Amino acid sequence: MSQIAPLSFVTIKSQEKKLFGTGLAERLSVEPLVAVYPDAEFPNMYRLVMSLYIPDGQEPVINENFDDMRDEETEAGRLLVRQIIIDYQKSEAADHTWSLWKVIINYAVKGDQAQAIRVMYRIGDPETSRGTVTTVKRPA
Repeated sequence: MSQIAPLSFVTIKSQEKKLFGTGLAERLSVEPLVAVYPDAEFPNMYRLVMSLYIPDGQEPVINENFDDMRDEETEAGRLLVRQIIIDYQKSEAADHTWSLWKVIINYAVKGDQAQAIRVMYRIGDPETSRGTVTTVKRPA
């Protein structure tokens, strides 16, 4: 069970979306594929890289409020997890195809640091995916 954690403030510095392919019959993953990298020079800067499967004809909508953190029990134990939501509408067609998007977001954190990131799809309202949890580790 998750509990709301202390608020930390996130500023998105840049965001880039690239469409890599359309007309895909199947997705390779039902959850977002996610990697997050700390900046080597700036301790409170991060680079989030996501590969997202979205129904053809739609573009992923990223909820830009990254301030939400929760204290959650994960496979790695109890962690402070930053929540990131990707919105898209459920396709009405039973045989729809998929597009693969790559999204890169550079962001800065002021306040408490998350130990992990959960990126999840919100498909229409209120259906939400389980999400992908990715931990952040600074190089030693």
